[in-house]
Amino acid sequence: MCGIFALTQHREAAHIAFLGLFALQHRGQESAGLATLNQGHISVHRDIGLVSDIFTAETLARLPGTAALGHVRYSTAGGDARGNIQPLAARVNGINVALAHNGNLVNAPELRDDLERRGAIFQGTADTEIILHLLAQAPGADLGAKMKHVSGLLEGAFTLVLMTPTHLYACVDALGYRPLSLARLNSELDSDAQPSWVVASETCAFELVNGKFERDILPGEMVEIELATGKLTSHTLPDRHGADKAQARRCVFEQIYFARPDSQLWGQSTFLFRETLGAKLAEQAPVDADLVIPIPDSGVPMAMGYARASKIPYAIGLIRNHYVGRTFIEPTQTIRNFRLRLKLSPLRQIIEGKRLVVVDDSIVRGTTSRRIVELLREAGALEVHMRIGSPPVKFPCFYGIDTPKRRELLAQQMNMSEMRETLHVDSLAYLNIDTLHQMAAPQQRSANGQSGFCDSCFSGCYSDKFAQRRLREEHAQPSGVQS
Repeated sequence: MCGIFALTQHREAAHIAFLGLFALQHRGQESAGLATLNQGHISVHRDIGLVSDIFTAETLARLPGTAALGHVRYSTAGGDARGNIQPLAARVNGINVALAHNGNLVNAPELRDDLERRGAIFQGTADTEIILHLLAQAPGADLGAKMKHVSGLLEGAFTLVLMTPTHLYACVDALGYRPLSLARLNSELDSDAQPSWVVASETCAFELVNGKFERDILPGEMVEIELATGKLTSHTLPDRHGADKAQARRCVFEQIYFARPDSQLWGQSTFLFRETLGAKLAEQAPVDADLVIPIPDSGVPMAMGYARASKIPYAIGLIRNHYVGRTFIEPTQTIRNFRLRLKLSPLRQIIEGKRLVVVDDSIVRGTTSRRIVELLREAGALEVHMRIGSPPVKFPCFYGIDTPKRRELLAQQMNMSEMRETLHVDSLAYLNIDTLHQMAAPQQRSANGQSGFCDSCFSGCYSDKFAQRRLREEHAQPSGVQS
């Protein structure tokens, strides 16, 4: 749950990267960092907070250079310590480098233990620092060869971007869990220069900087860009999965919830994907009601699709306050009880006396959903029917989406009847998991025709022994839903 933006061959590299990170702010709101390359020297500025607060005009002026690598972070592994803010800068075999990473390495504990036994000293607790240590010890004639070697040691989800004085390297793991795309900008260094290359976690960042989308970086691919010439070379990464390599496992939760609606993710419009999920949900779980309303913002496209397919009028019944940050201080229980009211306000004039279909993308713990239902009933809703545009979340994600432990997931602990009672809704329905897989575009499907989506959080089917072991460890712990 992080965002990466990098570009080459631009005299305003820091300013363009700032805009790119701003477009990716939804992917990480805890911290951000930016590294620029100027005549072989790498300058870095990193801090806790939002992109617009961290990077002022004065800060950007202190980041000269013609190439840049930026990162926004939402911590899933390692916590939110300052030492974990990316990109990380270091000297590897005497060469200045900056590294940014999105995803979770499921074999990170084993790799860290091995490195520490061999004398490595860590400054932080994030997966990314492990990759730097591995890079420093890897065989290979150059950093590109070292990157290829290191990628073969990593298990789990990773998109990596490495900036050196001469190259930019961008990698995607063999199963393609997280998105990473390429675009071109017109270079502003000189009229004869090669176009600037741009790498970003989502295509919405290209739109903001007027970049022309070229293609996605493929699962198991490393793209090498020569900074001086703009020459791009594609390499195949070592395949840990061997001849029986599993199908691509692109994170379906990116499409359901995490990506910005105006992004094109793996060849599909995120907005249209979600809208179609809502329409399919209306076919599978119809209900007699007066209005369809979304839980903003992520439920909006699905609610629009549900309303279109069901022919029930669509309305905005909840207003979201976009100025409530993630870091809101909650010193007492009394103040904590006001948190949802600060974020969402019901429109009594719209919902009073109405039978509502309330559409959202997912339910995790259920605590927020239950309080939203209470708000709607207090505002006079006659009936509340909850419709969810994804299957029940029953298992934790070990690949970079910050879902809780198994024992905290509502759908893991209760059946449909119990969940309906807990949420205080008149009816509850989820999207069928087979329908979700049918939504994959043809270019996403593997050779055997399967969807290419990872659905571990719904099915509990993990692709590696490390995640399977961690699930068993969680299952052995005491259960019980936490409110």
